Amino acid sequence: MSEIVYYNFVQDKLAGLDMIISRTGYTGEVGFEIYFRGDVAVAEEIWNKIFKAGEEFGIEAVGLGCRDTLRLEKGYALYGNDIDQNTNPIEAGLGWITKLDKGAFNASDVLAKVKTENPHRRLVGFVVNAERFIARQGYKIYDGDKEIGFVTSGNLSPSLNFPIGMGYVDWNYRNVGTKIEISARGQKFEAEIKKMPLL
Repeated sequence: MSEIVYYNFVQDKLAGLDMIISRTGYTGEVGFEIYFRGDVAVAEEIWNKIFKAGEEFGIEAVGLGCRDTLRLEKGYALYGNDIDQNTNPIEAGLGWITKLDKGAFNASDVLAKVKTENPHRRLVGFVVNAERFIARQGYKIYDGDKEIGFVTSGNLSPSLNFPIGMGYVDWNYRNVGTKIEISARGQKFEAEIKKMPLL
């Protein structure tokens, strides 16, 4: 099989079956996604062959929790958590994939205006400076007594061994190094905005 460049795919065989092997994935790790026709029996056969081939390397199955911590460390926004139908790509830090100079597209005039005038809020990454506290989705973010945003994702970073998160803050609070507080259980926990990726 030829080398697959990131964000590309090949049609080839794996475990003896024709499939699309895609050099994508949403963890920030080197990874692949596979697409094939079949039923549960075919899927089980492929699963078993992959695990047999990876046995000597200590291959393990992991779930969405692992994927979620990895993508959070990498600063990847997850649809339904960090971005949704109410989010524009400029405030979500996705301006790099919104090519306004390549011609008109759906809502390009609106996004050009947002980019010129700056959005009202910005998606930021942060680290929590409190032990045994994980910022959960929906927790409010404060500057003193002023509510300035909310948490969209949070977890303990297995690589950094401390709590990290993402959330939206008012535009004027978006800068790296800004001290914030996260409200939960009747208390406020100190945190600091950091450049993404957090790892």
